[in-house]
Amino acid sequence: MQAAACRRMLMRGVGAIGLASLQLPALARVLGSPLPAAPAATPRLTDGPFYPVAFEPSPTTTLIIGALTAQAVPMRLVGRVVDRSGRAVAGSRVEIWQCDANRHYRHPADSAAQELDRGFAGFGWQPSGADGGYRFETIRPVPYPGRTPHIHVKVKVDGRAVLSSQIFMPDRVLSNQRDFLWRELGREAQPLALATLGSDGPREVAQFDIVLD
Repeated sequence: MQAAACRRMLMRGVGAIGLASLQLPALARVLGSPLPAAPAATPRLTDGPFYPVAFEPSPTTTLIIGALTAQAVPMRLVGRVVDRSGRAVAGSRVEIWQCDANRHYRHPADSAAQELDRGFAGFGWQPSGADGGYRFETIRPVPYPGRTPHIHVKVKVDGRAVLSSQIFMPDRVLSNQRDFLWRELGREAQPLALATLGSDGPREVAQFDIVLD
């Protein structure tokens, strides 16, 4: 009986060692696997000549303020503001501005004021949420002479501007390639300035996360 008990104990020990030896390679892969890479910072780009003269004092949820011109296509712009560690930057001020579907900005420097789309505000701002999220109802950006479709974005933290950039459309490949600012970004930074397109029912949705350096 004692000999049989000893054999059973020995077999259990061997089995445990065998199981541990099978688990060790998997454990080594987990421990040895690289940590997820920190998100790359959103590239910096110029404000351009049409940065809004004055924003409304109240936050903006939609830039669509009336009946749009026939060429305008409503689009939702959503994303999060995060730092290089992926942590939400809550309460940051997210500003956007863009030309209307008639290719004009709501700005004194754009002389064609009579051709403005009166149903489109052209610019707005809102604070990022507790999760860093922001969301605007706007229109799909359109090209104008010399520029590919884009939406300008600026982020301010505690009243200080920390980033100016531009959001490009991923389905305008040839137009982007002809754009001088897109080319200046270079191949490594260009993907960081592209939105991701999807839909929410009939509404097109552009996703763009802003990563602050």
